[in-house]
Amino acid sequence: MNEKINYSIIIPHKNIPDLLQRCLASIPRREDVQIIVVDDNSDPDKVDFEHFPGLGDPFVEVVFTKEGKGAGYARNVGLTKAVGKWLLFADADDFFNYCINDILDEYVNSDADIVCFKHNSLDSATYTNTGNSTFYNSYIDYWLYLRKKNEYFLRYGYVVVWSKIIKRDLVNKYCISFDEVYISNDVAFSYFAGFYANSICADPRALYCNTIRQGSIRHNKLTIENCLDLIYVDGKRYRFFREHNIPAYEKIAFINILIKLYFNNRTYFRKAKDILLNLNFTSTEIIRLYIIYFLVYIPKRIKRKYLHQRIIL
Repeated sequence: MNEKINYSIIIPHKNIPDLLQRCLASIPRREDVQIIVVDDNSDPDKVDFEHFPGLGDPFVEVVFTKEGKGAGYARNVGLTKAVGKWLLFADADDFFNYCINDILDEYVNSDADIVCFKHNSLDSATYTNTGNSTFYNSYIDYWLYLRKKNEYFLRYGYVVVWSKIIKRDLVNKYCISFDEVYISNDVAFSYFAGFYANSICADPRALYCNTIRQGSIRHNKLTIENCLDLIYVDGKRYRFFREHNIPAYEKIAFINILIKLYFNNRTYFRKAKDILLNLNFTSTEIIRLYIIYFLVYIPKRIKRKYLHQRIIL
């Protein structure tokens, strides 16, 4: 390993060079920071490859892939190039906040395996606040409020990889990688890392800005093909939690997708069921989850919605 590199920052990219340039501009150029951009087979009509962001920058390594397998694959390629003590991840349409320099200085010798940070959320074009940051930020507040005694939400609920720093040795030791699916590719990576981490902590500073924009995978309408990705991701998580006696915490929402596929597209329903069977679900277990979904999960959601409305009133 290059002893000078403390941090490797991995950025998957596809077809948004202007936003990638904005992301790169938010990263300080330091001798101990390695920046890796992995292009996921961008369209030549949308990207000028001769003037690709980062080319010619001594602090940036640009990798061009032709497989077009999505951000999960691109991140895995980035992992093979990373040499830093710590890993950071960013989406090309997001960026880091000004406190990144201080954070990189302060945590370089941390004993923790994972450090989670807060983030803010802005509209990518107008830079107005979207209010979408409260969900994961509440996990940070919960951890701090309980005086660091409860790590469940940091380990298993904070299922995005941005706004964290993660020890590369942890990832290498347990061969943790990203699912090569088009949505939610970082969910398994996050809870695997959380499960195997000896020490995890949180910092209330907003390291990262998550942006909202039209056309992004994260905010596009869910397609029927992506439903299969969600079945796989959520089914895999439920199976892992069950096998390791981790409280499931309502991780059966994929049953709702399965039910919708049954009534709307039997071909994809059969594909979804095959995915669950390949994850070692039995037909009996799937039926049992149907029952739990209707008798337990839905009533809990209705009760929470009712209580929320009462609080607002």
